[in-house]
Amino acid sequence: MIKAFLSFVILLTLTTSAARADFEQDLAATAQINTALRELRARAAAGDADAQLKMGGIFFKGREVEQDYAESEKWFRLAARQGLPQAQFNLGMLYDTGQGVSQDHTEAAKWYRLAAVQGLALAQLNLGVACATGQGVLKNEQDAAKWTRLAADQGEIQAQFNLAVMYANGQGVKQNFIEAYRWAQRSSAQGHETARLLARDLSGRITAEQQAGKLAETPQQTSNAGVYYLQLAAFKSQREAESYLTDMRVKLGHIDKPFSIFTSDGWVRTQLGPYPSLEEARLSAANLKSSLGYQPLLKRH
Repeated sequence: MIKAFLSFVILLTLTTSAARADFEQDLAATAQINTALRELRARAAAGDADAQLKMGGIFFKGREVEQDYAESEKWFRLAARQGLPQAQFNLGMLYDTGQGVSQDHTEAAKWYRLAAVQGLALAQLNLGVACATGQGVLKNEQDAAKWTRLAADQGEIQAQFNLAVMYANGQGVKQNFIEAYRWAQRSSAQGHETARLLARDLSGRITAEQQAGKLAETPQQTSNAGVYYLQLAAFKSQREAESYLTDMRVKLGHIDKPFSIFTSDGWVRTQLGPYPSLEEARLSAANLKSSLGYQPLLKRH
């Protein structure tokens, strides 16, 4: 029998490196670094949420200077209170691990939820695990499946595996080995080794016809189903991206696909999706051209 394997992700996605509370003393490396960090700190102190998030990352990582988790928590909290989902997630992680604050899983879940409702995949993943295990929230397997699916639909590899396990065990969803196999295959395709083993186990529980017919209507869709997104715009700032999405939710309110933010290569990308097939994504992109004035980019991840 397949055993449940809900893995809790301990991951902080931070934007810069290094520092400690004795800030002025630790800026002695070079004039360039001195100026850059002083300017960053000035912006953060003036209330710039993106700068506050970066300051939190500087104090958390401590690569060039001594770490200071308490100072990291202070800056993350300031940015989190301004609504930055990455800062909210980071603050939740500090509460979960007890770094810079007293360990408090209830507080962690609270901050995960705030980031999750804004579409941050890692926050959705961790909130799903919290709901599945009852850590910091009331145990609710249906909620666990809901949040896990939202993260899985964004291409989050661990969420895809967790959702596969949920379907295999009937946790929060009706037991369905075909769906379990489908999500395990997606996670495996991204390099999740345990998902590969799960998919292999599940392949013995469903027929070859079920594997081929349920996973795709065409051979091309077999490995690509459900991972297409339309990139609307890309920004250097999380705040700019969130402001843009707020406008798009009003402008494109008739669209039945969720909006979300995806960060890669130093860019904060706003996207729409996922779409279950390449054809549907292409059709939506063409239809959006009249509303946006341009055709959004088709992305797969």
